Amino acid sequence: MSTRIVLVGGFLGAGKTTLLLEAAERLAARGYRVGMVTNDQGEDLVDTALGHEATVPVTEVAGGCFCCRFPDLLTSLQHLQEVVAPHVILAEPVGSCTDLVATVLRPLVQFYGEQYELAPLTVLLDGTRSITDFSPNVHYLYQQQLAEAELILLNKKDLLTSGELEAEQARNQEIFPQARVLAISAKRGDGLDTWLDVVLGQSSANPEALLIDYERYAEAEAALGWLNAKGQVRASKAYSPRQWITDLFTSLDRFCGQNNCPIAHVKTLVMDPPTLGDSHAADQLVAPCGDVARLLQPTRMKASLTDSSSTISWDVEHSTLEVTAHQFILNARVHTEPARLEQMAMQAIERAKPEPGARWYIENFECFSPLPPQPTYRLP
Repeated sequence: MSTRIVLVGGFLGAGKTTLLLEAAERLAARGYRVGMVTNDQGEDLVDTALGHEATVPVTEVAGGCFCCRFPDLLTSLQHLQEVVAPHVILAEPVGSCTDLVATVLRPLVQFYGEQYELAPLTVLLDGTRSITDFSPNVHYLYQQQLAEAELILLNKKDLLTSGELEAEQARNQEIFPQARVLAISAKRGDGLDTWLDVVLGQSSANPEALLIDYERYAEAEAALGWLNAKGQVRASKAYSPRQWITDLFTSLDRFCGQNNCPIAHVKTLVMDPPTLGDSHAADQLVAPCGDVARLLQPTRMKASLTDSSSTISWDVEHSTLEVTAHQFILNARVHTEPARLEQMAMQAIERAKPEPGARWYIENFECFSPLPPQPTYRLP
């Protein structure tokens, strides 16, 4: 029996991880065994950690997009088959990736067609977002992502009026006539069952590959600074992890605005420290009043910014308890050079300290611009 692969592309911050985690739950409820493959130019991903938290079998292709790390994608797919024998694998390529038909779908169909069935290529689009502050090359990349879609999911319908939603659907259907446009809310789940019915019941039409200007594509990716950091915060007094995230995002957003660096996507996952075997063990989690130590449900919070000066989106919030320490993963994609992004991120982490004497540590860190894409295969 072949495994169905549902590939969901889309620009940074469109909501792909939220969509796929909700889709995984709904597929499991229908009786399907499900696996998930995340993808990024670097490591220490919020998306992968969230998948593990949601108990979805997850593998990760790091260090480049699916097209440039095609052997790693195959290894991930094969690992999922060996471990869980999934009926469906949900795969999320890097948010700055395009040309998926020629570099991912076609090679899978041509070389591994007996093992995998390809669902129609889905591209997620944030219906509330404008990218007018980004460079023309990033605009080009954004448009090419949508131009190769077989299905366009217009996300965040719950944030649009009925008139705005109708106009946005009609506009995208006119610009991208090759695709079927569906409106959804990945966070609330509106429209997801309709989309799942389509990707489970139909196969990719193996559409014609785009003519991609790879020089512009490379310049678009190179314009983005890419930061992944994993660290800890420790303080002598209890504090709110939610407030720490708010202060971190507010500071980073302010620094980006002052330096004219548009935010593509910033997200963080906050959780309990990995070990509690030291003197802090008794008071890692305390009641909001701060006077009675209680080991209760673990702290898990995930939040994101998908635009400069936008409202923080609270995607996961499992606890409102105060803590004296937490671990965090921070992923930031910003239209700027890496050195400036690193400086702004470190300043924001410093500004977010819950008290003047609090300490923060970075365990793993990388900040870079993606290298020019070099696909393993490109089948016209």
